[in-house]
Amino acid sequence: MKHRFLFIVVVLCALTTAAQIDTLQVLPEVILSDSKLKSHSVGITLEKISDSTIQRSRTALTEVLRANSTIYFRENGPGGVASASFRGTNAAQTAVVWNGININSQLTGQSDFNTLSSKNYDQLDVRAGGGSIIYGSGAVGGSVHLGNDIRFNKGLSTRVTAGYGSFDTQIATAKTKFSNTNFYIDAGLDYQRSENDFDYLNTDNQFNENGQYDNLNAIFNMGYLLKNKGDRTHLLKLHHNTYVGNRNFSGTLTAPSNDGYEDRNTRTLAIWENLSTRFNGKLRAAHIFEQFRYFANNQTDDNDLGKSIRYLANYEATYKLDRKKELTVIGEVNHISAAGASIVSTTRNQGSVVALWKQQLTNQFTYEIQARQELVEGFDSPFLLGAGFDYAFAKAYTFTFNASKNYRIPTFNDAYWSGPGAVGNPDLKPETSVQAEIGLKRTRKNLTLGLRGFYINTDDLIQWQPNLSGIWSPINIADSEHYGIEGALDYTAIMGSHKVTTTAQYAYTQADDVARGKQLIYVPAHKAILGIAHNYGRLSSYVQTTFVDRVFTTTDNTAQVDGYAIAHIGTSYDILHKQGTKLQVMARVNNLFNTNYQTVAFRPNPGRNFLLQTTITF
Repeated sequence: MKHRFLFIVVVLCALTTAAQIDTLQVLPEVILSDSKLKSHSVGITLEKISDSTIQRSRTALTEVLRANSTIYFRENGPGGVASASFRGTNAAQTAVVWNGININSQLTGQSDFNTLSSKNYDQLDVRAGGGSIIYGSGAVGGSVHLGNDIRFNKGLSTRVTAGYGSFDTQIATAKTKFSNTNFYIDAGLDYQRSENDFDYLNTDNQFNENGQYDNLNAIFNMGYLLKNKGDRTHLLKLHHNTYVGNRNFSGTLTAPSNDGYEDRNTRTLAIWENLSTRFNGKLRAAHIFEQFRYFANNQTDDNDLGKSIRYLANYEATYKLDRKKELTVIGEVNHISAAGASIVSTTRNQGSVVALWKQQLTNQFTYEIQARQELVEGFDSPFLLGAGFDYAFAKAYTFTFNASKNYRIPTFNDAYWSGPGAVGNPDLKPETSVQAEIGLKRTRKNLTLGLRGFYINTDDLIQWQPNLSGIWSPINIADSEHYGIEGALDYTAIMGSHKVTTTAQYAYTQADDVARGKQLIYVPAHKAILGIAHNYGRLSSYVQTTFVDRVFTTTDNTAQVDGYAIAHIGTSYDILHKQGTKLQVMARVNNLFNTNYQTVAFRPNPGRNFLLQTTITF
């Protein structure tokens, strides 16, 4: 294992000198940190969430994606833990990618979407389908991508937002950007707090006790463009994100709670890009820190602590043989350490090599082949292979296909947990899955229609189960099988000064435990969303509706959480909009029809509630 790991390190170092730099490349206005996202998603569907959609939503990424994607969220109430289910996979099988690197927790293998702010990123994209070859462990059902743009020659601009809503919810965000010919910098703060003490509908004076939360999300991004006299262009970039969260975990309809939880997370990423017409090279170095403290009684200082530190080095080289052929090779090494009250202190070294070949055979047909080999201390990682193609025909239609093998390695909790009533299993095997999808898309003027079908089969699924002594431990169990269809519609109508935009998405998902012949828990068979936005001059209005089918809460499918349909409406008006200054006021009503619904059993969500917000841009 040590020799194979050393081999990957050598390959990583060699990549930095492997290609010849050619003539100068004219840089685009926007420099993407994750250029792989669009360039290497052949046969894959990408859904971009617009900036206007993000700005009219609350801070937490959960709210934005729940109302604008087919991802299902299992949320323990507002401010509580929120985990994603993408195409029926579990939370650890959905990857979150920040500026090109996977940031899922090394402790749990998943991301809590209520700790991710939607306000601090310039790009929010949803990528359906397997992405483990490019983005590593956990990108099985799909991935969510957060990105920060680097824009030069834009001068100085600032945006400040203040909001107040039901349950004493307070929101404040600010972001400032400055750039000239070769320098860019931005900094932003996003703060939110709430008493979160909403009434439980249809109960006798019950309300959400012990649900208070506050969090602060800070970002800093910088770019420096250096043009040599010769034929090379260099770009230096720095991205940083700090999250500090304090929240209580509210009880349920049947049991009170006085739990508390603290998050302290930081991410720092430095990138050097070497650009030319035929060769692009990117060297990344990252430090990712996560720490939590769990308080069984938030009135005391007694707590359980867990933390991990990850160091990453990554080099990505793309060589264009000509306009229609390109080869990308990526080498990466990780050193990860973890410790805590219930985690055996340990370290893990990982290395990987990725090869991506893309070719445009004709003006209508493009294909790509992907391969990945990863080495992880203590595990036999599978060789991953994938392929996809896009075929355009009849001017308005595109047929797509993608198939790949994906994986998830056991997390530190899975392998090394050592707490009361539970113990990890260092002999676990990585989960492996194969997936395939086909799609048809029609794009014509102001109308886009898409339909796709998918299939996923997972082997060695990791699941925690009790043994004969009642001690919980993870084991590899029988297969799971997922299949379904997804549809999307986008339509824009312009009538004089009026603009109406309609978006709709629908997903049918069947996710089965093959051995039991039962639907997996917390996977809705149907989810549908519909959004209609109207713009007239300075006035904008919108309505968002979401329907979610029932979900089973037990493995034998004998208990369930009922399905629901909810609607949100909002309107905004630009009081001032001239000479680079804009003052906007917004009002939003959530859960318009006061629907009593749950996403997790016995954990009600708020009834009808309000949010008022003011934004000034200058």
